[in-house]
Amino acid sequence: PGDPTPGLARWLIGALGGNAAQVTRFEKLGGGAIQENWALDVVLSGGPRAGRHALVLRTDAPSLVASSHTRAQEYALLRSAWAGGVTVPEPLALASDTSVLGKPFYVMRRLAGTAAGHLLVRDDRWKGDRSALAQRLGRELARIHKIAPPQTGLEFLTVPSGPPAKSVVA
Repeated sequence: PGDPTPGLARWLIGALGGNAAQVTRFEKLGGGAIQENWALDVVLSGGPRAGRHALVLRTDAPSLVASSHTRAQEYALLRSAWAGGVTVPEPLALASDTSVLGKPFYVMRRLAGTAAGHLLVRDDRWKGDRSALAQRLGRELARIHKIAPPQTGLEFLTVPSGPPAKSVVA
């Protein structure tokens, strides 16, 4: 109901800093059956982040899956991955309340490329050096595996008492 960009621009000023913000693009991205992803182009004036920013706003879709993390939990995971050197979009700000868009959301930097595995292995536009890609993925997984609970901000993750795989199966 109505254009959400003026309220979003006001929120971005407080969340990212600056004197003014203009949302020049707010467009739903494809995919995301469980959560919605929106391309967000923003121009910030004043402050340490003044300039143009290509962002993604991630929020809940109308249908929810009970086993999904909340946006706040997902944001905490992304922050932890970013801090651990994992190649992920930089998380910038979280809106836990619903006053801006009617539901919680967070914004992160938008990265170019694709993460669609079926395209990376079959579409020659993405062929590159697939051996190097496999090695890179191994390094990224190693960085992810260094992030071990308990960790501040990730208290919502449970630590199984026995082997994790057996715990998931049970």
